[in-house]
Amino acid sequence: MSSTEIIQKFDWKLMAILLILLVFGELALYSASVQRVGEKIIVSDYYVKQLIWIVLGFAVFFTILYIPDVILDLLIVPYNILIFILLIVVLLLPSIKGVHRWISLGSVYVQPAEFAKIGVIFLLAKVFSAKYIPTYKIVLYGFLIAILPALLVLRQPDLGSALVFFAILFPMMYFAGVSFFTIFIIITPLVSVLVGFNITYWIIFDIFLLLVLIFRKVSLLPAGAILAGNAFISLVTPYMWWTLHEYQRNRILAFINPKFDVLGSGYQIIQSKIAIGSGGIFGKGFLQGTQKNLNFLPEQQTDFIFSVIGEELGFIGCFILLILFTVLIWRIVIILRKIRIDKQRLVIAGILSYFIFQIVVNIGMNIGIIPVVGIPLPFISYGGSSLLVNMVSMGLIFKYARERSFV
Repeated sequence: MSSTEIIQKFDWKLMAILLILLVFGELALYSASVQRVGEKIIVSDYYVKQLIWIVLGFAVFFTILYIPDVILDLLIVPYNILIFILLIVVLLLPSIKGVHRWISLGSVYVQPAEFAKIGVIFLLAKVFSAKYIPTYKIVLYGFLIAILPALLVLRQPDLGSALVFFAILFPMMYFAGVSFFTIFIIITPLVSVLVGFNITYWIIFDIFLLLVLIFRKVSLLPAGAILAGNAFISLVTPYMWWTLHEYQRNRILAFINPKFDVLGSGYQIIQSKIAIGSGGIFGKGFLQGTQKNLNFLPEQQTDFIFSVIGEELGFIGCFILLILFTVLIWRIVIILRKIRIDKQRLVIAGILSYFIFQIVVNIGMNIGIIPVVGIPLPFISYGGSSLLVNMVSMGLIFKYARERSFV
């Protein structure tokens, strides 16, 4: 195929959305980097570093476009082994900001958990796309692949990134042919944990689960095992609560009632909601956010960048960003529906899943409807590792969309 045909087959609409998101993110980061208090102006270099990562990201993006699939397949296992080793190494290194999430390479900090996401997606796709693989093997292998990095990331501790692996796993299992009912049964223990603190919710959920099993005509023995297993999990949940780190318990309690610890765990949620609420419809204006300028917003360049946008650009700015994300997701869904190669469909499904999960969780914790778990907003939050992995993911989507047109 000629270069002219390649250009014509390139998804320029998706590229336009990606570029707009990156520009939007750079502007938001510039604002988050500037603090104006009276005549005094303090400028951090987050937006400059992010711009460098964007340039590197596009270099990787265009490299991915031209790497043959056979090379990518050969790299899957060595890449995952390397990332697994790095996830162990990061736990042995001195902590940074009280956690073991980054490997310091001079002035550059690398977060292995971010790179593990794309590795897990590729490994799951490789395993799930094997011919004649039965459902029980998909479930078994899927959990083995996802749970090992998740446990290591949880030790850092980084609950948000650990949850991403399961947000990737379940949709990929569905696209691999596992029924929605089977996935529902697999997820029920998590629901049992959530309802384990309230006897009323526990009873309601168990009745609902029983009705589902009856409707699906599940035989007595497996149905009894499912109900008994979930009941046991609900019973032990109050005891499991005390196995969490204190900061994790405090975050959950602060999410339920932010006034539980106004100056501690509840501080982030309260200040974020104040910032977004004070922005109103049109916002206070670019660089004019008082919560941001007075440094009331914690991690305003990373986890709480959406609060900066809400305060300075208001509901309109947040709405525009949500529209951009919606169009990005919709364009990826269109590509996903057109891909016919199983492995490629699974890779795109995994990427789409973690994009959606991170967008929903980040915005949700900024507006106080989801506990704070520390997840960046794709293409917007500051973070070189996160941005680089996102650009690799977009490169794969463009690559598969373009290669489809060659067939």
